[in-house]
Amino acid sequence: MSNASQSQEYLETYYRDTLHHDNKRASLKGDIQTDICVIGGGLAGLSTAIGLTEKNKDVTLIEANRIGWGASGRNGGFVAKGFAAGYRPLVKKVGLEHTKALHKLANHGRAQIKERIKKYNINCGPIIDGVLGVSWNNHPETVREYVDWMRESFNAPLEFWEKEKIRDLCKTEQYFDGFYSPEDYQFHPLNYVHGLAKEIEEQGGKIFESTRAIKIHEKGSGYKVETPQGTIKCNQVVLCCSIYVDDLNKKLKYAAFPVYTYVMVTKPIDPDILDQALNTNYSIFDNRYAQDYYRRLPDNRILWGGRVSVSGVPENLAKIMLKDLLKVYPQLEGAVEAEYAWGGELCYAPHKMPQIGELKPGYWYNTCFGGHGLVPTAVGGDVVSSAIAEGDERYKLFEPFSKLNFAGGPLSPYVAQSVYYLWRARDLLISLNK
Repeated sequence: MSNASQSQEYLETYYRDTLHHDNKRASLKGDIQTDICVIGGGLAGLSTAIGLTEKNKDVTLIEANRIGWGASGRNGGFVAKGFAAGYRPLVKKVGLEHTKALHKLANHGRAQIKERIKKYNINCGPIIDGVLGVSWNNHPETVREYVDWMRESFNAPLEFWEKEKIRDLCKTEQYFDGFYSPEDYQFHPLNYVHGLAKEIEEQGGKIFESTRAIKIHEKGSGYKVETPQGTIKCNQVVLCCSIYVDDLNKKLKYAAFPVYTYVMVTKPIDPDILDQALNTNYSIFDNRYAQDYYRRLPDNRILWGGRVSVSGVPENLAKIMLKDLLKVYPQLEGAVEAEYAWGGELCYAPHKMPQIGELKPGYWYNTCFGGHGLVPTAVGGDVVSSAIAEGDERYKLFEPFSKLNFAGGPLSPYVAQSVYYLWRARDLLISLNK
């Protein structure tokens, strides 16, 4: 969905310009009936819809702009397990066994994405296994203890890597030790979005773009979704609108807050020069509160992401992001230029967990995936579609995070921005004590 009264096309991004097949879909005109209406064409909505069509359910999905128009088509392309809240805070909040169950869902979601890519022949590669978590601080005992705890508590196949091994691949003095996650991977998220949409339609589902949900009415034992040029009568409805829920549901709207994050993609770099800085195809993120995340692309570009703001996209974004890159890899000075730079809004809850549940019988929500990466969108789609089609109750694992408490309203983004500045100050103090 979007705040705009008219639908919007994709922003100018690297993903848009390397999209294999841009199959634009018609908007809804007229009145239709369906069993389940999914509102929102990002990865949460598409994952819900494909989960339902795989279970032989009658599904219609509507999207106000283009499928994958928001964060689902603009992210870093990391397919990594876990949740933004972090495992230790989760254990403290809900206990070890509950966290293990959430971890199991994440493992299944990550595997399910790869299975669908293979099963449906989705061309969203290259799919490159392996993600590196690198430490900005020279405290190897802290990294090693975390790896040991994850292996012991969750059977996570993480590997501790010493400084020499990290710096052999990431040729920078900013990084020290780190860990390697062999089962996480990367891909082209917008090509994956279009691959899922194509399969949903081939399995009998319907997708309408440029179709904004205006209002949801209760209609007997079901619902009627009002759009600008038509209506959808359905037995069940699923809101997967992220931060674009607007006034469609005020309880969801005020239980989360929007923040902007940013991505820059360079022009192709001479591979010999690039090898002297970033000599790996693994996806990489650092352990700072205000972290960088990035990866080397197939055509010897660097995709670089990071930063958080509430004030939109700055005009000099490319310059800002390039400066962040050169702080880590100063040897690329003069050899690297930005070609793309974009921002996007993410949906965050104060507890930094997804919001998944049922507001009333047949009225579902599957949202708030800011900061989580791609895996939890698959998790949400899996548990909600299974609940609707089969009565599965795994979605209740998210009940501790789905009370939809008031998150601060209009002031909440500014609170988040203040917290982010505090994080950056803490990162600076830590870096001064390397």
